[in-house]
Amino acid sequence: MSDRIQEIEQAMTAPDFWADSVKAQAMIKELQSLKDEALGVGKYDRGGAVLSVLAGAGGDDAEDFAGMLFRMYQAYAASKGWQIFTLDTTPNELDGYRNATVEISGKNVYGTLKHEMGVHRLVRLSPFNVKHLLLLLRCFLLLVRTLRSLYHLMILNFLLRAVEEPEGKM
Repeated sequence: MSDRIQEIEQAMTAPDFWADSVKAQAMIKELQSLKDEALGVGKYDRGGAVLSVLAGAGGDDAEDFAGMLFRMYQAYAASKGWQIFTLDTTPNELDGYRNATVEISGKNVYGTLKHEMGVHRLVRLSPFNVKHLLLLLRCFLLLVRTLRSLYHLMILNFLLRAVEEPEGKM
Protein backbone atom coordinates (compact mmCIF):
# COMPACT_ATOMS: atom_id res chain seq x y z
CA MET A 1 0.00 0.00 0.00
CA SER A 2 2.77 2.47 0.88
CA ASP A 3 4.48 1.65 -2.42
CA ARG A 4 1.32 2.64 -4.33
CA ILE A 5 1.05 5.85 -2.29
CA GLN A 6 4.63 6.76 -3.17
CA GLU A 7 4.01 5.86 -6.82
CA ILE A 8 0.98 8.15 -7.04
CA GLU A 9 2.75 10.99 -5.22
CA GLN A 10 5.68 10.67 -7.62
CA ALA A 11 3.32 10.75 -10.62
CA MET A 12 1.70 13.92 -9.24
CA THR A 13 5.02 15.77 -9.48
CA ALA A 14 5.26 15.14 -13.23
CA PRO A 15 4.62 18.25 -15.35
CA ASP A 16 2.09 16.40 -17.53
CA PHE A 17 0.09 14.99 -14.60
CA TRP A 18 -2.99 17.09 -15.44
CA ALA A 19 -2.82 16.37 -19.19
CA ASP A 20 -5.50 13.72 -18.65
CA SER A 21 -7.69 15.34 -15.98
CA VAL A 22 -9.98 12.32 -15.58
CA LYS A 23 -7.01 10.03 -14.89
CA ALA A 24 -5.44 12.63 -12.56
CA GLN A 25 -8.63 12.99 -10.51
CA ALA A 26 -8.97 9.20 -10.28
CA MET A 27 -5.39 8.94 -9.01
CA ILE A 28 -5.98 11.67 -6.42
CA LYS A 29 -9.11 9.89 -5.24
CA GLU A 30 -7.20 6.60 -5.02
CA LEU A 31 -4.40 8.33 -3.08
CA GLN A 32 -6.88 9.77 -0.58
CA SER A 33 -8.61 6.42 -0.05
CA LEU A 34 -5.23 4.67 0.43
CA LYS A 35 -4.18 7.29 3.00
CA ASP A 36 -7.55 6.99 4.76
CA GLU A 37 -7.20 3.21 4.86
CA ALA A 38 -3.69 3.51 6.30
CA LEU A 39 -4.98 5.86 9.02
CA GLY A 40 -8.07 3.74 9.75
CA VAL A 41 -10.50 6.43 8.58
CA GLY A 42 -13.93 5.07 7.62
CA LYS A 43 -16.15 6.04 4.71
CA TYR A 44 -18.33 8.49 6.69
CA ASP A 45 -15.77 9.68 9.26
CA ARG A 46 -15.06 12.96 7.47
CA GLY A 47 -18.62 14.30 7.74
CA GLY A 48 -20.77 15.89 10.40
CA ALA A 49 -22.98 14.22 12.98
CA VAL A 50 -26.18 14.56 14.97
CA LEU A 51 -25.48 14.13 18.69
CA SER A 52 -28.20 13.35 21.24
CA VAL A 53 -27.72 13.11 25.00
CA LEU A 54 -30.55 11.32 26.82
CA ALA A 55 -30.80 11.21 30.62
CA GLY A 56 -31.39 7.78 32.11
CA ALA A 57 -33.23 6.83 35.28
CA GLY A 58 -32.31 8.96 38.27
CA GLY A 59 -34.44 12.07 38.05
CA ASP A 60 -32.74 15.39 38.68
CA ASP A 61 -29.36 13.77 39.19
CA ALA A 62 -29.42 11.97 35.83
CA GLU A 63 -30.67 15.13 34.11
CA ASP A 64 -27.87 17.13 35.75
CA PHE A 65 -25.36 14.57 34.44
CA ALA A 66 -26.93 14.81 30.95
CA GLY A 67 -26.50 18.59 31.16
CA MET A 68 -22.84 18.19 32.12
CA LEU A 69 -22.23 15.85 29.17
CA PHE A 70 -24.14 18.09 26.77
CA ARG A 71 -22.16 21.19 27.77
CA MET A 72 -18.91 19.24 27.65
CA TYR A 73 -19.53 18.09 24.06
CA GLN A 74 -20.63 21.59 23.04
CA ALA A 75 -17.41 23.06 24.46
CA TYR A 76 -15.32 20.36 22.78
CA ALA A 77 -16.98 21.00 19.42
CA ALA A 78 -16.44 24.75 19.78
CA SER A 79 -12.78 24.22 20.65
CA LYS A 80 -12.35 22.19 17.44
CA GLY A 81 -13.91 25.00 15.40
CA TRP A 82 -16.98 22.95 14.46
CA GLN A 83 -20.36 24.58 13.90
CA ILE A 84 -23.10 23.61 16.36
CA PHE A 85 -26.81 23.88 15.58
CA THR A 86 -29.29 23.03 18.35
CA LEU A 87 -32.11 20.84 17.04
CA ASP A 88 -34.00 20.08 20.26
CA THR A 89 -33.58 20.43 24.02
CA THR A 90 -35.76 19.53 26.97
CA PRO A 91 -34.25 21.36 29.94
CA ASN A 92 -35.34 20.85 33.53
CA GLU A 93 -35.64 23.46 36.27
CA LEU A 94 -32.17 22.74 37.69
CA ASP A 95 -29.98 23.49 34.63
CA GLY A 96 -30.00 19.87 33.45
CA TYR A 97 -31.53 18.21 30.39
CA ARG A 98 -33.91 15.32 29.95
CA ASN A 99 -32.58 15.18 26.39
CA ALA A 100 -30.68 17.45 24.04
CA THR A 101 -29.90 17.09 20.35
CA VAL A 102 -27.46 19.10 18.26
CA GLU A 103 -26.11 18.88 14.75
CA ILE A 104 -22.36 19.35 14.57
CA SER A 105 -20.75 20.12 11.24
CA GLY A 106 -17.09 20.36 10.45
CA LYS A 107 -14.17 18.24 9.37
CA ASN A 108 -13.99 14.69 10.78
CA VAL A 109 -16.81 15.21 13.30
CA TYR A 110 -18.33 11.74 12.99
CA GLY A 111 -14.95 10.00 12.94
CA THR A 112 -13.80 11.87 16.04
CA LEU A 113 -16.96 11.30 18.09
CA LYS A 114 -18.17 7.87 16.93
CA HIS A 115 -16.50 6.04 19.80
CA GLU A 116 -18.33 8.21 22.34
CA MET A 117 -21.70 6.63 21.51
CA GLY A 118 -23.24 4.45 24.20
CA VAL A 119 -24.00 4.61 27.89
CA HIS A 120 -21.97 7.00 30.04
CA ARG A 121 -21.91 6.39 33.79
CA LEU A 122 -21.13 8.59 36.77
CA VAL A 123 -21.03 7.66 40.46
CA ARG A 124 -21.43 10.63 42.78
CA LEU A 125 -22.99 11.89 45.99
CA SER A 126 -26.31 13.48 45.12
CA PRO A 127 -26.46 17.25 45.63
CA PHE A 128 -30.26 17.03 45.18
CA ASN A 129 -30.92 14.47 47.90
CA VAL A 130 -31.13 15.41 51.60
CA LYS A 131 -29.47 12.10 52.55
CA HIS A 132 -26.62 12.72 50.03
CA LEU A 133 -26.85 9.16 48.75
CA LEU A 134 -24.20 7.70 46.50
CA LEU A 135 -25.86 7.25 43.10
CA LEU A 136 -24.95 5.56 39.83
CA LEU A 137 -26.17 7.82 37.03
CA ARG A 138 -26.50 6.87 33.39
CA CYS A 139 -26.88 8.86 30.20
CA PHE A 140 -27.16 7.53 26.69
CA LEU A 141 -25.25 9.27 23.93
CA LEU A 142 -26.54 8.65 20.41
CA LEU A 143 -24.45 9.71 17.43
CA VAL A 144 -25.63 9.47 13.85
CA ARG A 145 -23.72 10.68 10.82
CA THR A 146 -25.27 13.76 9.25
CA LEU A 147 -28.21 12.83 7.10
CA ARG A 148 -29.58 15.09 4.44
CA SER A 149 -32.59 13.32 2.93
CA LEU A 150 -36.09 13.57 4.39
CA TYR A 151 -36.28 9.76 4.56
CA HIS A 152 -33.16 9.60 6.74
CA LEU A 153 -34.42 12.41 8.99
CA MET A 154 -37.69 10.52 9.51
CA ILE A 155 -35.74 7.40 10.51
CA LEU A 156 -33.61 9.45 12.95
CA ASN A 157 -36.76 10.95 14.50
CA PHE A 158 -38.26 7.46 14.92
CA LEU A 159 -35.05 6.17 16.56
CA LEU A 160 -34.93 9.08 18.99
CA ARG A 161 -38.58 8.58 19.99
CA ALA A 162 -37.98 4.84 20.41
CA VAL A 163 -35.17 5.56 22.89
CA GLU A 164 -37.10 8.26 24.78
CA GLU A 165 -40.57 6.67 25.00
CA PRO A 166 -41.36 3.72 27.27
CA GLU A 167 -42.37 0.52 25.55
CA GLY A 168 -45.93 0.53 24.23
CA LYS A 169 -46.31 4.34 24.28
CA MET A 170 -45.41 4.97 20.61
